[in-house]
Amino acid sequence: MTTILAPGMRLLAVVLWVAAVALVPLALISGGTPWLAPVPSLFIAFVSWAVLWRPRFELTPEHLRIVDVRRTSTYAWRRVTEVRTKYGIEVVTSEGVRRTWLATRRSARLSAVVDGQPGGATPLDVDAAAERIRASVPAPPAQDGPPPSTVTAAPITHRAHGWTVLAMIVLGVVATMAAAQL
Repeated sequence: MTTILAPGMRLLAVVLWVAAVALVPLALISGGTPWLAPVPSLFIAFVSWAVLWRPRFELTPEHLRIVDVRRTSTYAWRRVTEVRTKYGIEVVTSEGVRRTWLATRRSARLSAVVDGQPGGATPLDVDAAAERIRASVPAPPAQDGPPPSTVTAAPITHRAHGWTVLAMIVLGVVATMAAAQL
């Protein structure tokens, strides 16, 4: 399995996690209600994980999995028809165009981590990452004559990150209220 991720986004997530941890003692020292102090830090840490750390592409021999902020989509390779790089990485399937959170611009810096390969992550630009994805997209089958009478379904699954989105909204509201109290 190959995982394509954005190390710059992950580095920013780590910086925000350090800042979130540092804010708790500062808020506790300043006085006020001590139980309100960790709430804004928890919000910062959770959003950093959901928005900056979690998004990635996973390439396996069977499928392409896109993990975004809002959902995880898994596409059987037969359903992927094209990978575009006009504004970042866009995956075209039989369902339509899927714009991704990971590479939203052409200048995004990415890296590929291959399971079992020594040496760690390989730096990539958007075009090189798209080429890695395109390498797994099968060529359209040649069709001589009528279509087959039976067709094996190539699944596309979407799993919404409803709890993640709800948690970001609730933590955002609670963090705003807590910050107003501090």
